[in-house]
Amino acid sequence: MLISNMCKTSKKAIVLVGFMGAGKSTVGRALANLSGLPLVDLDALIVQLQGRTIPAIFAEQGEATFRRYETEALRSLNDASPIILAMGGGIVGRQENWQLMRRLGAVIYLRANWDTLRARLAGSTGRPLAPADRTEADVKSLWQQRVPLYEQADLIVDTDGREVDEVAREIFRRAKD
Repeated sequence: MLISNMCKTSKKAIVLVGFMGAGKSTVGRALANLSGLPLVDLDALIVQLQGRTIPAIFAEQGEATFRRYETEALRSLNDASPIILAMGGGIVGRQENWQLMRRLGAVIYLRANWDTLRARLAGSTGRPLAPADRTEADVKSLWQQRVPLYEQADLIVDTDGREVDEVAREIFRRAKD
């Protein structure tokens, strides 16, 4: 397929950002299958580099240390060949991360409304900033704080009510324009 070949020869990554539950990892897998590019999940890379889970890092060392690890992991990809990169939801909070992400390629915000996110987060585990004992109002407030940061992305793709493959195809098409 011509489009797939174009993607493989591109020197740019596709960087997915968005709030918890926006579909970064899920859409990332579909996009990797569509494009033939490898998927790198930044949280998984941090776990590999640090030798402990994200919740353990948060519990033992705190969010500030995790954010530092996040930037270090992102920096380690600076000379990476073309990839699909699924970011953690809070990566957008540091300006340095924006510079690093943009150096890698197109930053794409997977946008979902609060009702969609709430439904996707219901019953999920392993999210240190959305534990079971945190109120919905607190998580919604965090989302509202981050929305203006996510909107700095190069492309915004809505995910509400859409199939994963449909979203992946749109990103693939728009990121290569």
